[in-house]
Amino acid sequence: MDDIITLAHGSGGKEMQELINSFNFFKSSWKNTFNDSATYDIGKGKQLVFTTDSFTVDPVFFPGGNIGHLAFCGTVNDLCVMGALPLGLSLSLVIEEGFLKKELDKIINSIKKLSKEYSIPIATGDTKVMGKGKIDKIVINTSGVGVIDKKDLLTKKVEIGDKIILSGGLGEHAVSLLSKRFDYETDIVTDSKPLVKEIIDVKQLIKTAKDATRGGISAVLNDISAKNRVGMIIYEEDIPAKNQVVKITEMLGINLYELACEGRFVCIADEKTAGEVVKKLKKFNNSAAIIGKVVSGDKVIVQTYLGKRILNVPTGRIVPRIC
Repeated sequence: MDDIITLAHGSGGKEMQELINSFNFFKSSWKNTFNDSATYDIGKGKQLVFTTDSFTVDPVFFPGGNIGHLAFCGTVNDLCVMGALPLGLSLSLVIEEGFLKKELDKIINSIKKLSKEYSIPIATGDTKVMGKGKIDKIVINTSGVGVIDKKDLLTKKVEIGDKIILSGGLGEHAVSLLSKRFDYETDIVTDSKPLVKEIIDVKQLIKTAKDATRGGISAVLNDISAKNRVGMIIYEEDIPAKNQVVKITEMLGINLYELACEGRFVCIADEKTAGEVVKKLKKFNNSAAIIGKVVSGDKVIVQTYLGKRILNVPTGRIVPRIC
């Protein structure tokens, strides 16, 4: 029987990484091709930073946001966590025949509002329409470019003793979106937002950063651990999450650490600067906290009140179509 693509291959976990690794594309002089954005040396100490992403969320509208808002923020943030300021985005739409024009207008207007607020233009794009039932409502692809001094790239080596910092509470995007999908009541709204201002404030104080999207902090921490050949320990009691978020994840039987955030990032700082990083991040989100540290080894460990357990790379469907 032929192998087939499953929802797990797009959920941000082990299966997706294995699929991407199997492509083995020609990359020439591009670097960081398995990071949030790829980089290219354009001379005089400058790097071009380039990223792309596609968004297939269900539902299209959710508390505090919509697929357009999400697409803008997601691509901007993939540039930001590399340390780059976005210069511009592309926007491509694939729309199902019969999709309401007033709903498309809401999506476009949310993108326009963010574009103006953050002075990040939509420089180019494309629009296609597919027959009724050939696609589920709308799919958006966004790409983004930025430029950065090579010395400022957030790809510095992580070392034992460094602190692990989370910029805000976990799970709010996923819980808000799932409230519409499963029809339960909650006051939680998506955490989706551009991370431009936060990164500008702390990028000279941190070594590396990743936004905790598909696969959540579980995927992010395991990725940083593997790339730097270090272990990590995080402390459950220090990980910020709203009570409603925790209760809903328990009710639905899903892992909080694997849930996508769209306005949160993990960063690593040395012990001397970690306190200052948290202080700066608290201006944007009072839940920002040091949640652990880098240790020797090759695994990510969660310290709970009952003991220690390994935080593995997510596997399986996780929560499909969350971003």
